[in-house]
Amino acid sequence: MKNIIKTSLVLLAFISIISCFLYASPQKVKTIDGVKYIINGKKPLPLKNTPVKMTLTEELSIGGDKKDEEVFSENIFITVDDEENIFITDMKLNNLKVFDQSGTFIRTIGKQGQGPGELNMPTGIQITSNGELMVEEVLNRRLSFFTPDGEFIRSLSTADKTSLTGLIIGPDGTMVGRELVVKDNKMEWAVKKYDKDLNELFTIDKIDFPNPIQGKINPFELMIIFDIDSKGNIIYGTSKEYEIKYINPDGKHIKSITRKFDTIKITEEDKQEMLDHIPQTGGINLKERIEFPKYYPAFQSFTIDEKGRIFVRTFEKGRNEGEYILDIFDSDGRFFSQIPLKANPVLWKNGKFYSTEESDQGFIIIKRYKTSWE
Repeated sequence: MKNIIKTSLVLLAFISIISCFLYASPQKVKTIDGVKYIINGKKPLPLKNTPVKMTLTEELSIGGDKKDEEVFSENIFITVDDEENIFITDMKLNNLKVFDQSGTFIRTIGKQGQGPGELNMPTGIQITSNGELMVEEVLNRRLSFFTPDGEFIRSLSTADKTSLTGLIIGPDGTMVGRELVVKDNKMEWAVKKYDKDLNELFTIDKIDFPNPIQGKINPFELMIIFDIDSKGNIIYGTSKEYEIKYINPDGKHIKSITRKFDTIKITEEDKQEMLDHIPQTGGINLKERIEFPKYYPAFQSFTIDEKGRIFVRTFEKGRNEGEYILDIFDSDGRFFSQIPLKANPVLWKNGKFYSTEESDQGFIIIKRYKTSWE
């Protein structure tokens, strides 16, 4: 009997040691064909001597029904300069609105039209390395460049590209964007890198785009997320799996961050809520073409802060209405923290993040949060 007890105690001690070792050990790292894989488990693993809790303080809120200049349409895009001036493109109003650091409205830039300095369905907006504002124009099929004061500088045609969208400028002026490619009666979204003059350098990935006239569409299959870090690496992910790829400036896949996760079922209520956000059009009834999968993808989106940390917004809901869980990885790809968050970070600047949110009355609001770590 004593031997059994002694053996049991030894086994329990061994299990305890192994458990502590597993908890304290780093994430698994493998190198396959020259690609470094950081494999994370389902739960965050706090890093030694590293703050893991992010605290948010709301600093600014713009939008609502207070003033006409603070009423935004649903489809807006934002960027921020070094002085924290906020530039907002409004697809519906076909202009840019500019607010200073305190949220005071300063000016509008552009108006609807096709001439120099005029805008026609402006979408993405970026600030180049030399301080110019670059605005994507969907209907005019060009990029328009302005000074921060609103003076038109030049334009760059995108007419030789089919539906080029989502352009992001790297630190060297090269760009990454998503382009619709039609070949042999087949359509696909191709994520490509371009030089400063929009000459194609290489293709990063291709995603099949089903014809909405001919069949059903799974909206999550079209989710393509990418960004560029301070070193010019392209950070890339899709809805297929929880994997975030690092592509170096020359187009080589150098690193992947993965995380194990539990699948989340899409409820009928979720489906209806998503369908309600699809606008009615005069042509194809897109709502009839949507075919939802049984489960959500691994994540909704991700953003990168100035220290290289990655913030991944998942489909896991928090306790409060409108909250989703944000997975946080350090610059090495280690999953070290989570936070429930209603705000969806879209841009990081000077240790703060900017989000677009919807008020209880359905108005679009832009907010700025200061972050601190402990």
